[in-house]
Amino acid sequence: MTVALETEQTAATATTVAKEVKTEKFIYNEDDEEEQKNCETIFSMLTEEEVAEMPDPMMPRRYLRAEKGNIETAVERLKKTLVWRKEYGVDKIVSGEMKELIDFENASGKLYARGFDKEGCALLYLKPGLENSDSADGQIMHAVYVLERAIAATHRNTNGKEEKINIIVDLVKFSLLNSHPLSTRKRFLAILQDHYPERLKRAYVCNPPTIFKAFYALAQPFMDPVTKDKVRMCSGEKAIEKVRGLMGDVTKLEECAGGSCTRTYVSKEWLESDFDVTFDE
Repeated sequence: MTVALETEQTAATATTVAKEVKTEKFIYNEDDEEEQKNCETIFSMLTEEEVAEMPDPMMPRRYLRAEKGNIETAVERLKKTLVWRKEYGVDKIVSGEMKELIDFENASGKLYARGFDKEGCALLYLKPGLENSDSADGQIMHAVYVLERAIAATHRNTNGKEEKINIIVDLVKFSLLNSHPLSTRKRFLAILQDHYPERLKRAYVCNPPTIFKAFYALAQPFMDPVTKDKVRMCSGEKAIEKVRGLMGDVTKLEECAGGSCTRTYVSKEWLESDFDVTFDE
């Protein structure tokens, strides 16, 4: 079979699936008739090709909520995300085509998913002090990979009932010398805010040193109010104990967040596990 014919058949299959999905009725919110209707309206405004590009059918609800019920702006943002995912190559990043890059970026243990909170939402650990790369593009692609895996883990762990993740920022070995450039932080924030709305539940910055607080102040102007409101600076035993109380199995929660887990992260082990599994499950 020629490549051209295979491509045509693949495209035809995708179109058929899109048509089937397009006629399916999704339950976005059975307790809120207005939100359900608005989500259906958003879905109806997408083309078959756009429906086929959606990573999951609940996108209309997340974008509607992010836009506080404004259907027009929700549709506009959703369509822009679908274009971004295609142009940025998110499917390639998560499918293994970027394996060499992901293996390198993940090796230091600077970013990975491990464990869940009490509601079943995955925990994403961010350790900027362990940065091992000077490639902004590589750092961002790796962040997207880990973000997608954390989201998939939440979905599996809660049977789709929850859609969000938590970020735990561990500032071990953090210094200005190994911190991300402001431009890289801006790029990642833009991706998180523009293309992953309603995905961040909370971000806990555990025992931040004074230098990090000044560092964080530089990033705040680039954070939208919704994201900014989800960040919690957790200093001292009482604050860390509060974080601990929100989490699930504390034996899998790392010490920086008040847990008792001391096992060191093993990059190869996690990268070779199923896509929707967190480390050390």
